[in-house]
Amino acid sequence: MRKNTYTLLSLSIFIALYSSVSSADLQQRCLAGVPQFSGKVVQGNINDMPVYIEADRAELNQLTNGIYEGYVDIKQGNRHLKAASAEVVQSGKGDNVQRFAYVKGGFDYKDNIINLTGDDAKLHLNSKDSDINNASYQFVGRQGRGTAKNAEMRDNVRLLKNATFTSCLPDDNSWEIEASEMKQYVKEEYAEMWNARFKVAGVPVFYTPYLQLPIGDRRRSGLLIPKVGSSSRDGYWYAQPIYWNIAPNYDLTFTPKYMSKRGWQSNGEFRYLNELGEGKLAGEYLHKDHYKDYLNDNKSRHLFYWAHNAKLFNNWRLNINYTRVSDKRYFNDFDSDYGSSTDGYATQTARLAYYQPNYNFSISAKQYQVFDNVSIGPYKALPQIDFNYYKNNLFNGLADFKLFAQSVRFDNSSSLMPTAWRHHLEPSLNLPLVNKYGSLNIESKLYATHYQQRKGRSTNAEEIEHSVNRVIPQVKVDYQTVLASNKTFINDYTQTIEPRIQYLYRPYRNQSNIGSKRNTEYLGYGYDSALLQQDYYSLFRDRRYSGLDRIASANQFTFGGTTRFYDEQANERFNLSLGQILYMNNSRIDDNDKNNTSGRSSSWALESNWKINDQWNWCGSYQYDTRLDEVSLANTSLEYNPKKNNLIQLNYRYASQAYIDQNLTAGANRYNQDIKQIGATIAWEITDNWSFVGHYYHDIALNKPVEQYAGVQYSSCCWSVGIGARRYLTRKSNQEYTSNRDVFYDNSFGITLELRGLGNEQHNTIVDMLDKGMLPYVKPFNL
Repeated sequence: MRKNTYTLLSLSIFIALYSSVSSADLQQRCLAGVPQFSGKVVQGNINDMPVYIEADRAELNQLTNGIYEGYVDIKQGNRHLKAASAEVVQSGKGDNVQRFAYVKGGFDYKDNIINLTGDDAKLHLNSKDSDINNASYQFVGRQGRGTAKNAEMRDNVRLLKNATFTSCLPDDNSWEIEASEMKQYVKEEYAEMWNARFKVAGVPVFYTPYLQLPIGDRRRSGLLIPKVGSSSRDGYWYAQPIYWNIAPNYDLTFTPKYMSKRGWQSNGEFRYLNELGEGKLAGEYLHKDHYKDYLNDNKSRHLFYWAHNAKLFNNWRLNINYTRVSDKRYFNDFDSDYGSSTDGYATQTARLAYYQPNYNFSISAKQYQVFDNVSIGPYKALPQIDFNYYKNNLFNGLADFKLFAQSVRFDNSSSLMPTAWRHHLEPSLNLPLVNKYGSLNIESKLYATHYQQRKGRSTNAEEIEHSVNRVIPQVKVDYQTVLASNKTFINDYTQTIEPRIQYLYRPYRNQSNIGSKRNTEYLGYGYDSALLQQDYYSLFRDRRYSGLDRIASANQFTFGGTTRFYDEQANERFNLSLGQILYMNNSRIDDNDKNNTSGRSSSWALESNWKINDQWNWCGSYQYDTRLDEVSLANTSLEYNPKKNNLIQLNYRYASQAYIDQNLTAGANRYNQDIKQIGATIAWEITDNWSFVGHYYHDIALNKPVEQYAGVQYSSCCWSVGIGARRYLTRKSNQEYTSNRDVFYDNSFGITLELRGLGNEQHNTIVDMLDKGMLPYVKPFNL
């Protein structure tokens, strides 16, 4: 397998580097193949406009009719008719005058909507009504053409008998639909067809007595293009989306999916937009999972998702984001648009907020569904009330004042864990001083927190202190400056050096009486705190922990700096940042040495970005932990991006086992080794029609591929097909890792088909293919 994988990767790079480049993209080429209206579109009621007729010969009977022969050219507003012969008949008087044109011997008709040719026709010059025999039509400015034995063209409806339709360009017969009768609704942009036969390359492959098809950008109810594929876990599968355009602001997509190894899964997505806001409701349901390795007693598998955003009464905002699944392995076993196994949890939040220029407040609720195997899960916050107040330019513009206040109730599903109310007040006064030498920011802050805690419901729950008060003052002094020089070792470049020094002081308070002593058994420390990951910019944060339950003492200097290089056009081409914290005293939260910093300094954090030229970009970061005396984190990425979505990206990332262990949630599966992974992502539009995406990630420590994906997409103006193959590392249901050999690969294969050109927009789906997989493509560069 490894040999084949590297061969595929090498072949992919070869194709990408040596493929031809087209002069025009697909959309431009497709639009070049459809007729365009020349001249300016005439506004107003065309039926009331005068008719201009030119011909080689004419016989006129005053007020009755006119016979024109030879080169006949008739114009009225946007309408233009050419024919070998025509007769114009007029009847009635005054406002009731009716004018008809009878065309024989072939004609060519054009306006700003459609081009028509035919054998003979009857045209009502007072309206757009016309009856045509042996018609051939093509839309103007958009794809769509066909033929009809008989055609009745009205203002908003075209009735075609023994007709055909396709979005393919002329001389391309990739697909078409034949129907005994076809109604095209111009304004509504859809067509109804009776006794429809779908043909591919002239061969009938599908019949239906009735069919609706969009002929524009408006949404229409009906069947969408199905998706088919196979995988090791699902077996062969088929998904058929059914779209229901309920109203202009409501729609529903229902997708039954059959999996030969699992059974039938029902999927639905409802979208809405009304005066209460916009949102999406989605669900996935499998009544009984037949997969033999799924050993859970509850065979029902399901997902519920709700996202809602609303602007209420100008100053109010409502946001809901709720995802819940039936079991912890749901995202491992099913590909879903509403979550991923790499997230580790599903979020369930709701927030109502009120905004004013100087203040805002919100009421919210938050909880998580954790997928790790932990005996005690995280706390939920219900309710949580936040208040923020801002007042700038105090004391004649010398200072800025800010106040943050919060009240929140914490509860846990485990009866062993305590519950609590936390009331927090955090005023701060900021004195910003700026001159040509730099900026000095002096900030004083106070953390005042009161806890009302209650012992867990279980008889085995530990005793806990009921009332806890914590008051911690803080002082921070932050100095930054920018030094620039045009004299650098690189000609025509400007270099800046931006040193930064920060002093932070916060006295020690023992916080072991906040929350449970079991606080390492679930996510975080205390009720809602977690250790923050360190990088260059996090060195200048106020706190080591997110949340408010653990506020570590601080008596420290942070030294850092960034240097940047700018070219002649003032574009930043390179930057390098380096920083470290020097501790005057250990940073502590309690008397447990494991929770305190040791040593006199933090990790060195280094980050860099380099735009080598317009096609090549590089970035990297490095963290050396002085306490562990080893490299704790490192990653680098090199990307070649010559145009649009074409790219080759090479990645490497490293995390030491010691670093992982000190940041990993207790109770979660241990990795038991360093993380060393290399990866490559390739996306290339080989031509306007062919696109390729592939990625490969290899774990050096495991000496196994983590994920492999290759997808090829062929896109023409009127159809596309995509084929993708994926192989990724996972594990069987209820299986725990016991050794590096206990791994399981899921192999999947999928095909997607699409009819294109039915709307105005053509696009290459290379971006969609880049998002597939456990590790989707990201652009990491910060320039």
